[in-house]
Amino acid sequence: MSTYVGRQPIFNTEGACFGYELLYRSCDTQNLATFMDNAKATARVIVNIIHNIGLSPIIGQKFGFINVDETMIFSDAILLLPKEYFGFEILEHTQISLALYERIKHLRTLGYRLSLDDFDCSEAMFKAYEPLFPYIDFIKVDIQAIGLENLPQAVAKLAHYNIPLLAEKIETYEEHEACLHHGFTFYQGYFFEKPVILSGRKIEPNTLSAIQLMNCIHEDSDATFIASRFATCPDLVYNLLRHINSGAYHFKNKISSIKQMVLLLGPKKLLSWLGLFLYMTPNHRPFGGELFNNAKFRAKVMEELTLICNKKEYANQAFLTGSLSLIDAYLNVSMEEFLAHIHLDDEIKIALLRKEGFLGNLLQIAIEMNHANDAQNIVNSINDTRCFTTDQLYEACTKALVFVEETEH
Repeated sequence: MSTYVGRQPIFNTEGACFGYELLYRSCDTQNLATFMDNAKATARVIVNIIHNIGLSPIIGQKFGFINVDETMIFSDAILLLPKEYFGFEILEHTQISLALYERIKHLRTLGYRLSLDDFDCSEAMFKAYEPLFPYIDFIKVDIQAIGLENLPQAVAKLAHYNIPLLAEKIETYEEHEACLHHGFTFYQGYFFEKPVILSGRKIEPNTLSAIQLMNCIHEDSDATFIASRFATCPDLVYNLLRHINSGAYHFKNKISSIKQMVLLLGPKKLLSWLGLFLYMTPNHRPFGGELFNNAKFRAKVMEELTLICNKKEYANQAFLTGSLSLIDAYLNVSMEEFLAHIHLDDEIKIALLRKEGFLGNLLQIAIEMNHANDAQNIVNSINDTRCFTTDQLYEACTKALVFVEETEH
């Protein structure tokens, strides 16, 4: 049986991904019921990290945070996770006692990072959790529970404790702007899946080169012709060489020419790669790295699902569709404006613009899994047309996580 760990990125003030909150996701209807059992959910996440999926595909070189309640705080199972890479979020319903207080002190002494989850700044929460404040690395402030109109007072109540604050459940531009204004250190929420905070910009030179090459491949798939066009873009040649030498490909011969690389990948794979390269312009953009990884995740999930559904002929189209699914957010242009510059198959365009058709359905599924939503609910919602099981969807997501990690550098 396949398994999956959901993850949601946590960003710092510069927009770089600092780490991930790791979330339990069920594998079947029976397991779904145990989601309400926090201890079992956390135990499953730990098992997945240690045995099933592995540390590297899940968090790479970043930091991971796992939800814990009083049962898991007292369990030595959490000590199996290396303190260099993992910390614990104390759930808002955790029962505080003298014994738990001492256990928290001990975990902090061992070097684990600790945070308070879903803090709503109510008097009840201050009364319950204030004794733990000396051992807390940051407090996750629930923006939705507090409301923007009450945010200044809430932050003021926390200010004199001098504990870094994380704004969680940010869903809109306005909420993010308000949290920036009030001095939060970290940020988390669905808003960051498609950030729109950058000022408008034209498509930049490196991106234009990639678009022009994609158009050339559509016009003529001859390897010599494609190689000659690549030769005019040394930055693309360098990145293509680096990509081919990543863990995504395995071959015996050393690369000796651009044409050899073109032949190795073939026109369809080249199109898929160029779609991803559009995210790799040299300028540092807030959230850019995480957008790139999300695009790769979606692309790989979609490709894997075409193979599971015995529609191999759609594999490259599916990968390219996923690759391009966040390009509007990355370049801060509308999807319509981006597509006006590039020759693409109509089915891909329909998928990107309206989430319709076979590719559009796969893209919507990949987006839901990218948001760490539960696979069982997704499978149930497409019950009449699905061509894969819940386990197969989890397997596709696991392969996608591995792909993201192997190709990140």
